[in-house]
Amino acid sequence: MTVRGQPANYALLWRSAEGRFSVRGLPPRVHLDRVYTNGLHALVPFWITNETDQDVTVELATEGPLKVQQQNANWSAVSTAQRETYVDVTTAPAAEDRGEVTMVCSATIQREFSEVFNQLGGVSSVQLAARKTAELVLLFVAEAAETDSGDGQRYEYETHGGHVTLRADTDLYDVTLRASTCRSVLEMEPPTSRIYIDDCVIGRTYERALRVRNASAIGLDWTMTVVETTDPSLSALQLLDSDMRPLSGGHLGARGDTQVLVRYTPHAAGEFLSRFLVENSNDPASLRYWVFRARVSQRQKLRRVELLSDPDISFGDCTSGVWYSRDIRFKNVSDTPVVMRLRVEGNTGGLTMKSAVRADGASASEPNTADADALLPTLSELISSRRPSITDDNPSDALTVTDDVGSEGGSAELSSRVTPADDSMPVGDGVRTGESGRRFVARARAARGHKTALFDEMLIKPGAVRTMTLSLLGNPVSSTSVSAGQFERQSFTLFGESSTAVGTQPTTAPPPGTASNSERNAERLSIPCTANMCTPFVRVVPPLLDFGSVDVGTLKSLYLRVENLSQVAATVQCKLESKVITCTRAPITIAPQQSVSVRVDSYPRRVNARYRKQIIVRNIHNRLNDSVVEVRSTHVDRRRVAFHNLFYQTLVPANEQNFVDFGLVPLNARSLRRVNLRNVCRCPLAIEVAADAADAGAFSAYTVVPQRDGSGRLTDAACQVARRLPLLERQAAMHSNIEKFKERTAGATVPEAAALPPRSSLCPVAVAPVPRTAGLTLQPDMFIDKSVEQGHVCLMPFAPPWNQAVLPPSLEYLDISPATATRRNVVRIRGNGSSDIMAAVPPESALLSSEAANNLDMLPADEDVEMIVSVIERAEQILEEIIERLDMIPQTLFASPEAENAYVRRQVDLHKYIDLLVESGFLRPAHHVRLTALGTESLIVILQPAGTPDKPAPLRFDANLYFKLVDRPGDLLPFTDSAAVVSFASADQLPVRRFLVQAALVQSELELGQKSINVGNMQVDEACRKYLVIQNRSETPLMYAIRKTGSIASGDICFVDSRYGIVRGFDSRKVVFVFSPSLHGAYSEQISIANVLNARGGKKATLKAAVRRQSKFYIQSLRLEFDTLAPGRPSTDVQVLAIKNMTPKTRHLIVKSLLASEDGFSDVGVVLEARFPPNIAAAQPTRLLDRETEEKIESLEQKLKIAVRKNRPEKVEKYQAKLAKLRGSGSGGNGDSDSIQATDAVPDPAGVQIRRLADDTQLEVELPPGGDVSIPVVVTARLADPKVDIKTGANALGTLVVHEVKDKDNVKLVTLAASVVLDQ
Repeated sequence: MTVRGQPANYALLWRSAEGRFSVRGLPPRVHLDRVYTNGLHALVPFWITNETDQDVTVELATEGPLKVQQQNANWSAVSTAQRETYVDVTTAPAAEDRGEVTMVCSATIQREFSEVFNQLGGVSSVQLAARKTAELVLLFVAEAAETDSGDGQRYEYETHGGHVTLRADTDLYDVTLRASTCRSVLEMEPPTSRIYIDDCVIGRTYERALRVRNASAIGLDWTMTVVETTDPSLSALQLLDSDMRPLSGGHLGARGDTQVLVRYTPHAAGEFLSRFLVENSNDPASLRYWVFRARVSQRQKLRRVELLSDPDISFGDCTSGVWYSRDIRFKNVSDTPVVMRLRVEGNTGGLTMKSAVRADGASASEPNTADADALLPTLSELISSRRPSITDDNPSDALTVTDDVGSEGGSAELSSRVTPADDSMPVGDGVRTGESGRRFVARARAARGHKTALFDEMLIKPGAVRTMTLSLLGNPVSSTSVSAGQFERQSFTLFGESSTAVGTQPTTAPPPGTASNSERNAERLSIPCTANMCTPFVRVVPPLLDFGSVDVGTLKSLYLRVENLSQVAATVQCKLESKVITCTRAPITIAPQQSVSVRVDSYPRRVNARYRKQIIVRNIHNRLNDSVVEVRSTHVDRRRVAFHNLFYQTLVPANEQNFVDFGLVPLNARSLRRVNLRNVCRCPLAIEVAADAADAGAFSAYTVVPQRDGSGRLTDAACQVARRLPLLERQAAMHSNIEKFKERTAGATVPEAAALPPRSSLCPVAVAPVPRTAGLTLQPDMFIDKSVEQGHVCLMPFAPPWNQAVLPPSLEYLDISPATATRRNVVRIRGNGSSDIMAAVPPESALLSSEAANNLDMLPADEDVEMIVSVIERAEQILEEIIERLDMIPQTLFASPEAENAYVRRQVDLHKYIDLLVESGFLRPAHHVRLTALGTESLIVILQPAGTPDKPAPLRFDANLYFKLVDRPGDLLPFTDSAAVVSFASADQLPVRRFLVQAALVQSELELGQKSINVGNMQVDEACRKYLVIQNRSETPLMYAIRKTGSIASGDICFVDSRYGIVRGFDSRKVVFVFSPSLHGAYSEQISIANVLNARGGKKATLKAAVRRQSKFYIQSLRLEFDTLAPGRPSTDVQVLAIKNMTPKTRHLIVKSLLASEDGFSDVGVVLEARFPPNIAAAQPTRLLDRETEEKIESLEQKLKIAVRKNRPEKVEKYQAKLAKLRGSGSGGNGDSDSIQATDAVPDPAGVQIRRLADDTQLEVELPPGGDVSIPVVVTARLADPKVDIKTGANALGTLVVHEVKDKDNVKLVTLAASVVLDQ
């Protein structure tokens, strides 16, 4: 029910508890929706009525941001018509339900209120006469929360509450109010504060686009007004919406936006300036200014250089200390070379800018181009010592690449004006910028021969496109600055002056005070640029960590809290050098206005009454904000664990410490660390090693098999390892062995650069034995896939245990060992000359089975001692290689794709060798470790944390190894009391020592963009290119290895490159492969993509295809369309049936027409019968062009157009002659006509023979190799069924059959179609 002249809430009536008064418009539970957080009060009128015959005093009490006024000038001034629309009740339950009522007050009417009247005080009581009603106003104001004001911020609804109590003596009426408020914010895209169009032409129209955006969840009204202009009429400037209608404001819904098209048509030369104000009508504090400026010249022609990229450059939200880059593309549209000179003007304080130029498409043409994202300070690159890191003393150097100045750019005056004395060029940005999260990076050549130059001018040839990369670096501000930790908008303009070049080099500068002709005719181009720069600041609390008294062998942890005080993400890293104190050393990213906790562990190893150490918390992007935390502790030994130090030391690797830190370890990946146990006394020791029962499956400890016993003889375990290890390596699928499949190259269309060598070029490769030197690492050749790249040659790193004297005489052997070697490595070559070569394979009579290898009674002979020693030494070298080269976080920077491929293959082999060393017994589980006097024993700790993506593991791994002395001298204990010596004489009385094992766990997750690849229909030996999309869903780089099943069908899949590679964090990669089926039928083959680090994270993709037999001849068109014809009459037009022989043999084909009796698909009663004219032998053959020739013709046509535009008659004639040769028309020409004639010769028509077999309906055609023929065809309409009613315009069909004389199964049908017209 609505009441005329009153708001909608007037109809809502409730009574008090005792019924002495009633309330209209203010329910017991009210929800005030869509309230603007703009500092203004929202007014809700309500009415109180005295329901008794006596005077009543109603007391009012409010809680929260509420107050009540009895007289409000703003509400009194509202007209009757406005009152009816002021309140909108969206939800109104029944009065007896006493549910929540939702009301919305009109923001348009409240916009006209004066806040001065709302600031007046409220009333605490109201006097009501008998049966009288009083009108009151409830005022609500929401306090604005402190939020970031940068562009891209999202503003959501917030909930506020309040309470109103109405009391008349003992009669009560309670009101609970809930308000949904939202801050209304207006933004503009791009966020540049000006539009500058330089060097305009009179009469030409220039357009720029702006977007007005609502960044909040509540709607807003906006207006655009002119506050300053040089042309009051604004006749040259128009502001239009998307429908090309004049625009001056409007309404935007929640997070809505609208486009503002700025159209400028200059009428006179001179300067034009207009300043506009875009105001949010719902919040006066939310407004934007923007300036339109133009300079109009007298020239009448178009400009020489066009800007192909965005006219406005926005770097978005930037972090100081990080390089950000944007690409700017220029195109020379004139007929002469142009010199473009660049300069920067505007607010560039605290900014460092550099630039680089390259030809358009240069990065894409080189295969060895490194994206600048590779130099971003990601997690994996900061923790690796082999890659540039911004944690060095000079953080900017890690993000720059120094190159020689190229020949195209002139001097570097621009860089010297706006940058410090530094010749390095930035090649990447640090974080995602802008709302879309795109990365704009500068490209840098990683291959040899590509140069990147700093410049202030560049030469652009006619029609050429040049890309300039503008890089920006913000310098950190001090902590006392006003903008410390806050976004500061900086605007500047990049000006470009283009002039005609003299010759091919820029002209020298004229004397001061004079201007050259080129400067007088220079055209100006301006590009506005903006950046929101913020310097990250962090605070570390507490500044002092006091561990107090810590017992030796006891772990104690405290926490540091690192708070990010800025509006941008901050990255910190803890630097610490200590054997007692440990904390994470990986970079930590802290979200804006958030904090993280860093655990600091103390694990003392000896008594120290005054231990002091410092932890440096480095702010990576603001080194001025580094913090120093002091660590204090007192180390005591109440349990006397330090007595272990009297007998042995734990060295990791050469430093004495009580813990081993594995660093970052992906889940399900295996990482190795060496812990050396050194005996410091002159007596042998025995130590029992045990791990926590809960962590026994995650890590384990191993010892290296002893080579000799105390008497100097080879141990039985060493002999067993020497026999088993070569056999296991031979059986393993190592990259140095023959893989289970062979790549097929015959018939596959592979680019020349990526094509595999032909089988005839595969030859044996002489393999030199690996010398046994102390510092030798694994040979690079061991990690090359010889089955693909070097003719299936196998390289065996282990010398097999056999004697050459027992080699069978039926085989030929090639001795590749040096003359000084006592043992020989042989390469066996099969007698049939096959390319299947196997190196270092022992004869079958000399091979040992696994059962024989396990027989401990087989002791080595004297001549086998050297072999056993060499195998053990080789195994030790492999172990050293694994410890030093096995990476848990792969590197991402490589000089070439071949280097990346070799690196991943090397990592795959290192993981496989871990299994070989454990399975062969070279690494044995460490339960009891015996140390000789003053000797050292290595303990190999292998960590493999288990976890799945759906069940994530904790971020840290903490476990313990326990050392217990079971055999030790008792006279070394420092006791003077004999009773104490006796009490500790037993090993059980000495406490167990705990050794910490720590690691930071990360995810390594692999996903495929497509799990099934359906190629469709293909012919045998036809090649097509497909690709796999490998996605990395984790932050750390991903190493992948693509494997095939090894079946015959898998040989039809050939990977061009990137079969082994790395995908950066949260990135994807396309891996191209060539599919060339060799057998017809349904094809289905699986491709496995293994995650090298996470063995459980592999995926499989299925390749499917329907393979047909190879087509021996080709028909250009399988459907011939004829004009209309009448039944019984031949067609007046003639169509051509073009057939080409696709094989190198002569083919005999039958071409015939199906008669009406044979054709079974006539629906209209008329069929078409084909006839071949009698003069078919004299028909001019039409040449069929293959795909390669068509591509050559298209390329030459493009070159011909460019030559015509540049007025090059000699090139025009040359291209026309080439086109004539390729199309098979014309003769003569110059240039490369001879080569064209040799490679693309037209088949001789005389070699084509046609014989007529049955009247005019059947032919026999003899086609020479590669020949083609054009057969004229006419059709005649025949009545197939006289009973069928034929209508004019009906479609008649016929069929031509083409097949070989001796092969009637491979039949191709050509459809004939025409429209039937009945005679009148």
